[in-house]
Amino acid sequence: MTDRQWLLFLTLLPDVGRRTLRRALERQQVRRETPDEVLSLPDETLRAEYGLPPRAVQAIRAEREKWLEQTAQLEAHLTRCGVRWMSFQDAAYPAALEDMPEPPAVLFLYGNHALLEEPTFALLASHTISAQGVQELETLANALLEQGLTPIVSATQPAYQRALLCAVRRGAPYILALERGLLCAFGEDLRKEPLKQARIWQAEFDTQHALAISPFRPRDGWVASSGKYRDALIGYMAGAVIVVEARPDGYIVQLGRELLQHGRKVYVLTPSLEKLLGNQQILEAGGTPFGSDAP
Repeated sequence: MTDRQWLLFLTLLPDVGRRTLRRALERQQVRRETPDEVLSLPDETLRAEYGLPPRAVQAIRAEREKWLEQTAQLEAHLTRCGVRWMSFQDAAYPAALEDMPEPPAVLFLYGNHALLEEPTFALLASHTISAQGVQELETLANALLEQGLTPIVSATQPAYQRALLCAVRRGAPYILALERGLLCAFGEDLRKEPLKQARIWQAEFDTQHALAISPFRPRDGWVASSGKYRDALIGYMAGAVIVVEARPDGYIVQLGRELLQHGRKVYVLTPSLEKLLGNQQILEAGGTPFGSDAP
């Protein structure tokens, strides 16, 4: 079994989440065991050393061929579609993500991988962003796009959607962070444009000008915690983080404080929105004022 197949196999096992997958890969590296050697270990070793939960161990013991077949089918399908996946041990894994409280153990990537090397920005705002906030965000997004910066956006939150549309209208590159699996977001053929409003300009997701990133298994759907995890992924990945409008004591405020604690610079849009309580909370935590007309 190749390392690529092994990573996908572990990802698909029942009850194997981010922490379990990371522990299993770390233990394998320390013990210097091949995938076949790991699969031959006693159940107790898989549980105690590798941290695999009971259902995962049972799947390896009683249904290994079924899971291997599912892995092979999914690998072939994703490969045909041009999907790449990597673990935190991969040299191409974004180093900034290791600062996350619970960094992704695996990332699935679809599109232009070279965008990971480009200077990026993220415009953060709460779901309750005001009309003024949306207008300010669009003005700022267009200004930053004009400078050749690449936005990190999403397709399921108003602020991210507006920044995404700014990029699509200009034919500019962007990185799309997902809160679900690739196949769930794009369909089995990975062709559907996930943002309905963007279909005016592009009927299908443009893999030449965009990169989609998902820390979730390919067919995973949305769950309640997915949105916050996507926001964290965007915040930690972005080269420049600018808070446009934060709800008081909301998650954007929490995320801004986290980033500041890790020594990251977090800008807060001023002067028009700086009096908002949520924005003030981030400024008081050490955020840097950023004028909407700043270069």
